[in-house]
Parts: sequence; C-alpha cells; structure tokens
Amino acid sequence: MIVMFTARRLKPGAWEDFRRAWDPGDERPPGLQRAYHARNIRDEDEVISFGLFNTSKEDYRSWRGEADAQEVQRVGRLSAFVENEHVSGVYEVIDVLED
Repeated sequence: MIVMFTARRLKPGAWEDFRRAWDPGDERPPGLQRAYHARNIRDEDEVISFGLFNTSKEDYRSWRGEADAQEVQRVGRLSAFVENEHVSGVYEVIDVLED
C-alpha cells in the first residue's frame, strides 16, 4: 500500500477553492482506495490531505511517469491557494495497527 500525504497551510478562507483545485476528477490515480482531507481543529487553514492506494512502488512510479505533466498542472492550480507546505511525500506502508 502507498500513502500520498501533504500537510499545508492554506491562504485564509481558501478551503473551497483549494478543494475544487485538488480534485483529480475522473482521472483518479490507479489503486486509489480513499482520500482524506483533515482540518486542524484549532486552525481551519491548516489542512492535511492523504490518499490510500492499493498499489506497489513500481506501479506508482509507472503511473507517475505517464501522468507527470497532468499531475504537475493539478498541483500548480491548487498551489494558488496554499500559503506553505510543511510536509509532502509518497510513503510505503510498512506496518498496520488494527483493532
């Protein structure tokens, strides 16, 4: 499993515009199981976004190679609503804690 994760500070009041720009639309990455946006309960402009992908590192790299130009454009659009980005990356799940 792969997790794409980003922690951002949005520009004040930019949530709705950011969310529309973030949406990948019909061209969702392969293996996407679910995506989350979570807002800091003390600061609504601080948002973490993460997606869970049922895919391998190799399949992710293959998709990214094919979709790089589109993904760069999507990130460029949503960046207009971001003040700064604290952390961003693609992570491989190495351990799971379950009920």
